[in-house]
Amino acid sequence: MITLVVHHRVRDYDAWKPVFDEHEGVRRSHGEVEHRIYRMRNDVNTVAIHNDFPSVDAARRLMADPSLKEAMARGGVEGEPGSGFLELTGRKVYVDGFEGSSVILVIHHWVDDAATWKPVFEEHEAVRRSHGTTEHRLFQDPLQPNRIVVHIDFPSEAAAQGFGADPTLPEAMARGGVQGEPTPGYAELAERKVYAA
Repeated sequence: MITLVVHHRVRDYDAWKPVFDEHEGVRRSHGEVEHRIYRMRNDVNTVAIHNDFPSVDAARRLMADPSLKEAMARGGVEGEPGSGFLELTGRKVYVDGFEGSSVILVIHHWVDDAATWKPVFEEHEAVRRSHGTTEHRLFQDPLQPNRIVVHIDFPSEAAAQGFGADPTLPEAMARGGVQGEPTPGYAELAERKVYAA
């Protein structure tokens, strides 16, 4: 499964969402099987949409569909949207049956070698647990596998920030071969819809 990630700012989320919903038939016609909408906590009108497709080619067909640009304009998308491809390569649930909303710490970074980075990430699990994480998901770019995106769920933004400030994190990132400064953000899952099993 390939995830087409589209991120952009909209003038008004409540005006954009019905237009997004109306466009579902077009997404389905290109093979989309699920979507997840994330809203950034520092700006609830900034959204990232994860669109799951069976292949990169299917996702590209949606991106080339002429109705997409019109729907984005009608929905109030500001500026040029960003997009890219990801593939879910790992997931771990730390707390079964967690109830309540989660704050998702989203980290984008490049690594020297994904195969070297992953064991270091796994070794750091105890630190994530000590800050109350409930789940993590690992994504890799299928076209550039050393581009990694990590989603780590926490019960609060304070818990996520506490993990981000943990003194063991810089050493672990260096040992894992993280290049430069990662780009973190805080998001909430606004909607998940599965179109097909």
